[in-house]
This record gives sequence, structure tokens and C-alpha cells, in this order.
Amino acid sequence: MNIYRLLFSICIPLLLFSCKKDAGGGATPTPTPTPNPSINPASLSIPVSGAQVRASISFTGKTNVFPRLLYNAAEITAIKSAAQSDQFAKPTYDDIISRANTLLTAPILDYGLDGAGLRISNIHTACNDQIPYLVLAYQFTGDARYAARCWQQLDRMCNYPDWGANRHFLDAGIAAKGVALAMDGLQTYLTAAQKQRLYNAVKSFVLQPGKTQIETGTGAWKWYQSTNNWNGICHGGMIMASLASYEMDSVFLGSVIAIAANNMMSYVQTLNPDGASEEGMSYWSYGLSNTYLALEAMKRVIGGTYGLTNPEGIRKTGAFPYLVSGPVGTATFGDDYLYVGKNNRFLSHFWFSKFYQDATMAKTHYDRCLSINSSRTIKMNGWTDLLFYDRALVTQGSTMTIPNAGYVKGVEYAYLFENTSDEMALYAGIHAGNNNASHGHLDAGSFFIQALGETWAQGNLGLETPYPSDYFTITQPAYSDAPTNAATNRGRFYYYRVRTEAKNCLVFNPDARPEQNPAGIATISNQSNDNTGGFYVLNMASPYSRDVSSYRRGIKLNRNRQTITVQDEFIPSANSTVYWIMHSPATDGAQVSTDGKTLTMQKNGKTLHAKIVSPVNATFSVVDRSTSSINYLYETLPIFSSIMAGKNSINTWYGKVQVKLVGLQTGLPVAIRIDFMPSLNTSTLPLSTIDNWTTAN
Repeated sequence: MNIYRLLFSICIPLLLFSCKKDAGGGATPTPTPTPNPSINPASLSIPVSGAQVRASISFTGKTNVFPRLLYNAAEITAIKSAAQSDQFAKPTYDDIISRANTLLTAPILDYGLDGAGLRISNIHTACNDQIPYLVLAYQFTGDARYAARCWQQLDRMCNYPDWGANRHFLDAGIAAKGVALAMDGLQTYLTAAQKQRLYNAVKSFVLQPGKTQIETGTGAWKWYQSTNNWNGICHGGMIMASLASYEMDSVFLGSVIAIAANNMMSYVQTLNPDGASEEGMSYWSYGLSNTYLALEAMKRVIGGTYGLTNPEGIRKTGAFPYLVSGPVGTATFGDDYLYVGKNNRFLSHFWFSKFYQDATMAKTHYDRCLSINSSRTIKMNGWTDLLFYDRALVTQGSTMTIPNAGYVKGVEYAYLFENTSDEMALYAGIHAGNNNASHGHLDAGSFFIQALGETWAQGNLGLETPYPSDYFTITQPAYSDAPTNAATNRGRFYYYRVRTEAKNCLVFNPDARPEQNPAGIATISNQSNDNTGGFYVLNMASPYSRDVSSYRRGIKLNRNRQTITVQDEFIPSANSTVYWIMHSPATDGAQVSTDGKTLTMQKNGKTLHAKIVSPVNATFSVVDRSTSSINYLYETLPIFSSIMAGKNSINTWYGKVQVKLVGLQTGLPVAIRIDFMPSLNTSTLPLSTIDNWTTAN
């Protein structure tokens, strides 16, 4: 059965309520709306017109019914009941009330731009961290103090000179979402004049400029043509605000919903085929947590999503955090935060399982929430999880089985588990993909190693936060320029965390230029996996096009021998110096053997060894982590120490393991192989070229 027809058949018979304000803050029921069978929204797909949107809402009969976007009065009652008896739901419910209570005496947030002169940071704080809690607290308790405090902030926002539409439309999209939540959830509290004031503000500050920019191809950064998180956040905010205030001007708002929905498909399709986002976990969650709220509102008010929830990728994307997580951490990419340690692995959202009625996903997310939050009071991933938590669905499901090897397309990440049932097991991952990905770093080939319940190799050090004003400025010299030590145009590729020397990668002939091609793409060229072991091989020639005529990097896990291997094979295009680099939180007290071939690292009483198998003249060196210095390479430190003084965050927890090779000759093949193992008693297998790799050798 078509999913929209099914959802429609389920949703329409439900009794919907509207909380009408009275002296006790109680609720009186509103009759079920009468659908108009003029058009079935489940039969429509992108692109749609404003007239079709209006016909869809006429079909569902959802006008003048509140709340309607994300919940109805009956569902609020059910959540309140669950929070009394369900120990999984109760802590999040209590947290919402606690946060709302704190906000009652918090200062009202004023207008102001960030250091880059772009972003209105207080809009994000108000609409992401305040309004949802105040609105839900009002819904849960009927206490008008929460509604009054929410209105005070919105009233102040109505006096702002702008909401960023002509400068940084992400602010406008976030503001529209906040207004939508308030218009919907405070409908019976707000006076007609207050509703009109809010609508006038969101129309003039967001909806009209957004619609005009889309239609005329104007506006800063042409956000509506993007395929990253901006697309889902901005279009989603416009859709939610339009659905919440639809009765104010159905013709105009129907056209806004249509144009925003039509433009959102390009973002949704980037999740194909595996549900992954090239932007990494934090932007995956940020973009989709706003997008799925809009999709939920569309399903409830319009009766369908015009096909936006049909693509394979969005159906699968709820599992994305679990496919890129090892035993004790989630792999991070580009401008991502770090999710290191068992209790910091990234969580998904209940909406995906609820919307698609996926019991396996529901149980998987439930179990991961309990595991990660075992020592914390709050067991869920935020207030949206409370709205979409379905205990019955969780009970029906069984936890999904994560394969012991996988290649996650879209983010281009490959991983290998020793086994997936033991948090002490060995785990290796490697990132391929496009260096020009949204929020991408110069990190093609960066690898991750977890073992014995610890992280040993961290492939990404995260983002600079808050973003410096020049963080997205393209630097000079460029990748293809002649060798130079002159750093003259400060920007993105000067920041340590963005550079390849801050990854677990090779660096050729370090100087002021980017070490990898910012437009380079690493691809998977070979792979294999069985009970004995598994491996993935990356073609790295494109990211290193300036320095090599060929280059492949392979990562291998031999399960029988408990050994992880990282092997590089390349042919230099010129006489070269090359660094092999690994960042690790376990460099404190690390010991290098007298011949320089073996490194012993210890962390929390665990020990992991690394051995250089090739080349024969290579040796390890260790650069200790620092609380005051940035660990630029010997060659790049004098280049960037002055121009980047005070610009980089200190990487307090990560030192570096290095292997430096000098005098490599043009055209002569080089093989670097380093093995990792818990026991030095493990014998070393002979060097085998990547072409001859098997799962056992």
C-alpha cells in the first residue's frame, strides 16, 4: 500500500483536539475536521503548485485545528501519561520542564551579529534551545508562565531589524521554525494581535524574501540551490511557519510551501543510496532534525510529503550513526565535533523509526540510547525523541545487526570489525570521498583505530569553534602553485585542524600550500571480507595529484591474528620528503624501541603496539600532545606560527606519531606498511603488495 495512503488512513480517524485557553489552562476538544475529497495528497509528487497544496489541506480538513504540526492534544496526554510510568521517557520529560523553569528568569536575547558580521547567534539560541522547551512545557502543564516567557522572546525578535534573510538565510530558517512551534503550540494562549504580529514578522523577515530569492535566483550564497544542511533547515523552516500560520493567507502560504518543498528534494536525494551525509554526524543531525520536523508537519497537515520521504537514502538514514561507529567512538569528518569514547558515540533520532514504522530501527535506537546514556539521567536524544518515542514499536523490534565490514556510500567510509559483539574488539575505519565536500577537510585516506575499549588513532581533530571570520576563506598559495614557504592570504587551509598534517595521512614535501588537492577525490578500488579478515583499498592519486604518479592506501584487519595493517604504495613525481602521520590520545609515555621499528602505546592500562614492516630504513618518532602549542610539522611551523598566532584551538588530547622519509627518488616505488597489534608475540607476515592482498596475508 502507498505509504501516504496508509498514513492518511491511520491519521484521519484520529480524534484531534485544540487546547482552548481557560482559567485553569485546561483543554476542551475540537471536533474532528471534515475532509474535502477534492484531491488526494498521497497521489501528488514534486513538483507541486500552490493550488495543489491548498487542495491538499482542503482534503485533510486541518484548517483551524491546533496543535497540528508535530502532535495533537491526545498525543500530549499520552506523553504525559508515559512520563509517569516509563522510566525511559520520564527523564526527558522532566528535563523539558526543568529547562523551561530555568528560562523563566533568563534574560531576553537581543539582536547582534557574530564576529564575522553574518550570523545572529541569539536566533539560534532562542529557536533551538528555548522556544521548543517553553512551548512543550506549556503543552504539558497548561502553565501560562511558559507561554508568556516564550512570547516575550518572540516579541523582542519581532523588533529585530532583520532575521538574516539577505545576509545569512540559515538564521531566517531557524527563526521560522521557532515561530512555527510557537504559533502551533501557543495558539490558544496568543491573542489575535500577537498572532498577527508574529505572522507579519515571519512573512517580512523570512517567507517573502525567501520566496523572492528562490523565484529570482538572488540572495546570499543561493542557499536554495545547495544540497547541504542549509537546504533542509531553510526550506523546512519556511514550510513549518507556513503550515502553522496557513489561515493568515492561504494563497501566499500555499505557494511558499510548494516552492520550498520543490527545492528540498535535491537535499533529500544526497542521502542516497545508504542514508549517509558527506557533512558528517553533527551536520547530518542538524540538517535532518529540522527537515524531518517539516516532513512530519506536512504529513499531518497536508496528508503527505509529495514524495520527499520516498527516496531510499532517507528511508535508511536513521541507521547512519550506527554504521560509522566503532566499539568506542563514532568516526568524524570535516567540520564535525569529536565523538570519542563509548558514551560519546553519536545517536540517531526516533522520528525515522516512527515515521516508517520500523521496529528494528526503534529497538536499535532505544538500546543505543540506554547504552550510551547508562550513567546519565536523560536517556533520549532530545525533546524530539520524546515526541516520537513509541514504546510499542520498540517492544516489537529486535536490534539491527551491524555487518563486521562495510562501505558506507555518500560519506565514503569503510570499516572493519574484529567482531561486533565485543566492545574490546579491534576496529579500523578509513575515509575516502571528495575533499570538496560541504564542510570537508583535506583528509582523504585518514584512518581510525579502536581496540581494547580505547581509541588509538583519531582520524579527525574536529572543527574550529566558533567559526573564525576567515575560516571559509580560500587561501593562497593554491595547491597547484609552485613550491613556496610564503603564506600570504590567511584562511581555511592554514588552520591546523583542516590541513592534512592534522590527519592520519601522508604529507609530501610540506610547505605553505595545501597538502592535498582541495578538489581531490579518493575512491574505493578493491575490497574483500570473510571470517579470516577483511580489507579496503583506496585510489589516492587524485588527492595527491601534484606529488605522485600513482598512490594507493589499504587498510586491513586480520581477525585470526588480531592485527590491523595500514599500507601505502606510491610513486613520487619528484624527489620527495614524506611524512606518515597518526594522531593519537595515547602518546603520553609511548615508547619507541632502540631500533625505532616498534612503538608501544598505553592507555587506561591497555597496551597497543605498532611495527614498521616497510621500508627498512624507517623509524618512529613521537610528538607529545601539548596544552600550549600547535603541532605543525617542522617545515610548516615557521610558515604558520606567525600568521596563525592565536587562531588555532589547542589540540590538548592528541599527540602525533610520525615516520619521516627523506630522499625518495622520482619514479621509484615506495611501500610503507605499519602493523598494529595488542601482543608483540604476534609474528609479522612478509610484505605483500596491495595487488596481492588476501584476507589472510
